[in-house]
Amino acid sequence: MTTARSVRAYGRLANLYFLDYNLAYPMVATLLPASVARDTITWVAFGVMIAGYFLVHCATIAFDDITGFRDGSDATNYRDNPSALRRARWKPLVTGELRLPEALRFAWTCLLTGLALLVIGLLVAPYHPLWLIALAVVGACVSVQYSYGLRLSHIGFQELVLFLFTLELVLIPYAALTAAVTARAVIEGSLFAFWLMMVSWYSNLRDCDTDRGVGRINIATMTRERTYIAILGVLAVADIVVVLALIAWGALPPIFGALLWPVFVARLFQFHFGAIKRDPLFGRLVGRRLAWAGALLMAIGNVLTTS
Repeated sequence: MTTARSVRAYGRLANLYFLDYNLAYPMVATLLPASVARDTITWVAFGVMIAGYFLVHCATIAFDDITGFRDGSDATNYRDNPSALRRARWKPLVTGELRLPEALRFAWTCLLTGLALLVIGLLVAPYHPLWLIALAVVGACVSVQYSYGLRLSHIGFQELVLFLFTLELVLIPYAALTAAVTARAVIEGSLFAFWLMMVSWYSNLRDCDTDRGVGRINIATMTRERTYIAILGVLAVADIVVVLALIAWGALPPIFGALLWPVFVARLFQFHFGAIKRDPLFGRLVGRRLAWAGALLMAIGNVLTTS
């Protein structure tokens, strides 16, 4: 394999095109108080933490592919059941572009380098108590256990791990840079984590039979399809209700209701086509796009309302 093809294969192993989680950082940046944002060290520390989390995420994705290759689920979901929205070429282990030892070396290198950069970024940050560093490292290590090692996604913790890791990307940097965790940061981080978690919920609807075959336990494999779709319906309006309640309570500025209405419309669209019309991969695609939009719209809201 040529060098260029090898680089592309490793890029697909790490899902470099899947940059969704990085949209947490504009929210963090726009939530920072002006006094913190003016400090050069803030951006140095923030940049190093972003690099660390990026490599940890690359490792998590790579380990997930390694597990999917070993148990045969990726071959079933991608090669044996092709779709315009999910092609085998994104799985270099399935296509044979990479061998298992190469993938393992890459995953471990990303993980160890990422953890080192994360710790360095936290140490450079203005606020870095030992408990915060420990929490960040433990959270990152738990995310890697998503489908490797403890294989948390196989024993009923898939949704929780996805939600908490995404929330960590907002709260840990914000806490390290400001020495505080505000209700606003928790709310925005939770909304973004919820929207990205829902991407996996629609994937699970499509992969339910394969996941049952390899013993994966999640809400989709533990319920009947009709029940699962009913849950998706409840969740399709849950974020709308929560945001409106938070605005009424005064925890979010009213402008957020105006900014986020396209996201809420997209959530209903996602449920209609992804669940009711039984096109879960399209629902997954819509979910990614609305999470992007939601993160950017909340960042705009922060610029308009944060002093």
